Amino acid sequence: MQKRQFVIEIRPTRQLYGDFRVPERHEKNPLIVFCHGFKGFKDWGGWQYAMDKFCMNGFFVIAVNFSYNGIGPDLQNFTDLKKFAKNTIGRELKDLEILLKKLKIGEEFPEISWKPRIGLLGHSRGGGTAILFASQNDSVDCLVTWASISSFNNYLSRRFEWRKNGYIEFENVRTKQMMRMNVGFLNDLGRSSTKRNILKAESRLGLPHLIIHGYNDESVPYKDAQNLFDASSKSITRLEIIRDGTHTFGITHPFTGSNPVFDSVINKTTEWFRKYL
Repeated sequence: MQKRQFVIEIRPTRQLYGDFRVPERHEKNPLIVFCHGFKGFKDWGGWQYAMDKFCMNGFFVIAVNFSYNGIGPDLQNFTDLKKFAKNTIGRELKDLEILLKKLKIGEEFPEISWKPRIGLLGHSRGGGTAILFASQNDSVDCLVTWASISSFNNYLSRRFEWRKNGYIEFENVRTKQMMRMNVGFLNDLGRSSTKRNILKAESRLGLPHLIIHGYNDESVPYKDAQNLFDASSKSITRLEIIRDGTHTFGITHPFTGSNPVFDSVINKTTEWFRKYL
């Protein structure tokens, strides 16, 4: 396995930082693209461990930090909270569009010289972003979500405060930072309400979708997974509720090693991508 870092310069103030893994043996292998969640980043906890596992199982793997996720060039710390405040779902969808465009024209990833079959993997809010993108983009062939949200209602419950102040804040429990989200995020949801409806996107997805969710998820209730499954095409969708699973399947940051639950999630994901990619 080979791994290299890359930076896609969208404009001088907007970059996509990512890493690209190439399996030891490759000839038109499929590709997995990983989307992190809210207050997340590609190097959080066990995500790198999981990406290594996928690559060792024969997949090309790309993991990126969304351009406005607030993580700086050190790839570890939220050093650009001004960008975090300006992030929107529209920006995340555009990031994925730009990434796949670069893939197609071979600028950043010359190792992939054909049109690969592509699987998206999204965690938490990144799962919602992945569902929305896959429903609007025919270059995606398969989808897996971990602990995905099924709507943005959790944000909308604070919309009156949001509009009054022009922002809302969330505490990052790990870093103790107060992380502001400007009203632009709310405006983006309002302007594109039909395009930001995750359950409607799920209903028109038409792609194989594995929904994995922890029964003990402390951040996104497992009912969200059931909502997604209820809206899905049942013949090509599978719901896996992990009895002992938390929001991150027992993984913490910094990473101190895997566990049977997380390894099971990785194995189920690998099997799904093997079957449909």
